[in-house]
Formats: sequence, C-alpha cells, structure tokens
Amino acid sequence: MSKKTAITIVAEHVAARRYSDLSALTITRARQVLLDYIGTMLGGYQTELGRLAADYAAQMQAGDDATIVGDGRRSTVEGAAWANGVMGKFLGMDDTHRGGGHTASQLVPVVLALGERLRLNGEQLITALAVGYDVMDMVNSAVDVWQRERGLDHKSQAGSLGSAASAAKAMGLSVEKTADAIALAMDMACGTEQYVWDAGACDTKDLLAGYGARNGIYAAKLADFGFRGPPGALDGEYGYFHAFGPGWHPAYLEVLDGESLARTGFKPHAGCRHVHSCVDATQALLAAGRPDLSAITAIEVDSYLEAITPAFRVNYEPKAVGQAGFSLPVTVSIILTRGNWFREDIAAFDEPEARRLRHLVKVGLDEKIEAGHPLTNGCEVRITTDDGTVHRGRVEYAKGEPENMISDEEFEAKFRYLVGDMLPAQQVEALLESCAGLEYLADVGELLPLTVPQPLMSYAAV
Repeated sequence: MSKKTAITIVAEHVAARRYSDLSALTITRARQVLLDYIGTMLGGYQTELGRLAADYAAQMQAGDDATIVGDGRRSTVEGAAWANGVMGKFLGMDDTHRGGGHTASQLVPVVLALGERLRLNGEQLITALAVGYDVMDMVNSAVDVWQRERGLDHKSQAGSLGSAASAAKAMGLSVEKTADAIALAMDMACGTEQYVWDAGACDTKDLLAGYGARNGIYAAKLADFGFRGPPGALDGEYGYFHAFGPGWHPAYLEVLDGESLARTGFKPHAGCRHVHSCVDATQALLAAGRPDLSAITAIEVDSYLEAITPAFRVNYEPKAVGQAGFSLPVTVSIILTRGNWFREDIAAFDEPEARRLRHLVKVGLDEKIEAGHPLTNGCEVRITTDDGTVHRGRVEYAKGEPENMISDEEFEAKFRYLVGDMLPAQQVEALLESCAGLEYLADVGELLPLTVPQPLMSYAAV
C-alpha cells in the first residue's frame, strides 16, 4: 500500500469533518467571527478603498452569484469574495490567530459568497469556516517565522490554501477533489509584505486578503471541473513547505486537530496586532493614575521580539497612517494623548504633543514575555515624570486573545462602532440576532440583505 501524501491527509480531514464533530467553543467562535468580520466589512465599505473594491467587483467581475457586502450590487462568487476580503481588511480590525494570522479576511468572504450561491445553512457555513481555519493554521504555523524573515505575506500565501479548504467543503467536494483544490491553490500562493515599507503608497495590504479568498474559490472550481493539482503539493521535493518554508516535517500535521477556530482571537483596536498589547498596557497605566503629559521625561516600552522588530516597528518618523499603525513609539504616544487606537486616532499620529512624546520612547525586549511567545504576546510600559515617579502598566496577553477574551458586550460595541450610522437601528439588531443564532440559519442568502441599507425592509431576524 502506498504511503499517503500530506495533501491527501489534509483533504481527508476537510472532507470528513461534520458539524457534529465541532466543539461548543468552536461554534461560539464561529458566531463571533462572522459578526466581527461583517462589522469590519461594513466599516471598510465606508472608506474610499472599500468603495473602489466594490465598484471593481460590480463593474469588472459582473455577475449575479453573490452580494457585495454593504453595497448590494452583485458579482461572481470570486468577485464578491475578493471585494469583501479587501474591504474587511482595510481597517485592520479583523480577527487574529497565533498560528493562522489574520484568517477571517480570507475565509469569511468565501463561506458567505459560496453560502449564498449554494444556499448553505448555518451549520454548513460554520463547518466550512472551521476546516479553513484548520488548514490555514496548519500551513502558516509551520512557515510563519521563515516567511516573515523573507518578507512574504501570510494572507495570500497560507490564506489561499485555507480558503481552498473552506471552498471545497462548502461545495461538498470529494476527498480527491478537495486534495486537488488545495494543491491547485498552492500554486496560486503569492504576496509580500513590501506594503509595510511602502505604506501610504500602495493598497496591497488589503488586496492580498482578497487574493486569498478569490484563489481558494477559483482552485475549488478548477478541481470540481476536473483539473488536478500535484500530489506532492505540501510535502514534495518542490512542494509548498520546501518552496515557501523551511522544508517538510510530518509534525506539521499535528496542528490539524479540528480546534483551530476555537483558538482564534479578536482585535478590539485598529492597526497591527503586535502593537495591541502596548495599547492595553498603556491604557492600564492610565487607568491606575494618569500622569501629567508635560511632566513626562522618559517612556519605556518592552515587548516580545516580533513586536519590536524589524525597524518599521520602532519608526519615529512615519510618513503615513499605514506606517504609523505599525510603530510602538506612535502607539504609546497616541494612547497617552487620545486614549484609543482606532483609525481616526492613528491618523492623529503627527499632532504636536504626540510627536513630542514618541521621541521620548525607548523600545526594548522583555525576556519573560519573549520566552512565552507566541503563547504570550504581552507588553510593559513604564513612564517616568520629572519628579522621579514611575507609572507602570503591564499585560501578559493582548485583549482579545483566548486568555483575555472580549466580552459579548464588547463584541457588540465594536460592531456598532464599525457600522456607525450606515444601517438603520432595526437592521443592526437583526444582524446581531442572526449572528447570535448562526447555527439555526436556514439559508445564508437570507443574511446578506441585512448588510445593505434597506429602510423599507422588514427587519425580522433570519
């Protein structure tokens, strides 16, 4: 009997997974992920780039398969997934995962677009979402450090493979065709993080999420039509882990335990996840006693290595909001002057007081936090005033990690903040109620109209 390839083992996991296999926590996280990402899409749609993405999908990928969230126009399944991925990534408030990275921006657009087209129910959507998280976590956990050193971006790399798994599950593909879908997506894996260095001069940070979502659907459709991918797509001599990672090891498959979605986290703030523990530590410091900003003489920020390197994470002179959102000196100065870390706060990065304070910041490594990373992603902030007083704030886990989870009330508050006044109040309530009972949804297509302003509609929850 021939030995199974890694792609076959992964495909068997995806094809065999059933809703009844999922843990209660996985189902809870699925509800939260869907609500959270619908909020980020609606928030992103209200920006210039979000509307541009919607216009492109509606005009250049015209179709009647799936809804462009927030917009109401329709596109092909691939076009809607691409646009929804782009608009949901723009604000930088989509979910976070220690292994999978920012996962929802590639997978939720897939299950929504295909769910609408194929009239999937809530249980089917949740299952397709869960297997995509499993695959993306398995792939990205193995290559993340290696890829970051080389400037590769996980959203359209591991994201293409994860979204192919979700698409194959949503389409009900066999083990063989699921393997082909993921294998074909391997050869679509692409994308770099050059956007970090060129922030403000390019849109690719957000386009990459759309690429990942689109690639997975395209790969699954190719497989369903009869095209084949390489059996050695993952573990072959020139397979993914050789070409895009440190090489293949069977231990990678141990991550494929069916619980990846249960391990996801969420972002209560905007900007890069690696600055969020600095946000939380500074807010904790302020809650314990706000120092006189004019009396501050020194600011120290200590965190884990990935949060303080490379150089763009200690950028004292960002040229654009996109660069400022990655900078720890900017982060602590904005929290001190404004209290919050939303996009409108980050946009104030060059106000005089914030500029003065960020030049007082010294960034260093916290050995204890680094020793626990990636399980811990904390930060300590120390502020010294001219009378010698030291104000200290410290967190071991950023807010939204599984060990420091957002409450239901905080999820709802974030959703309402992102939606703003775009939707009528009753429609917002209907979305909240529908996502809270996601597993009981009879048809995903009933959910999408709730994302589009419709003042005259009946707001009964689906």
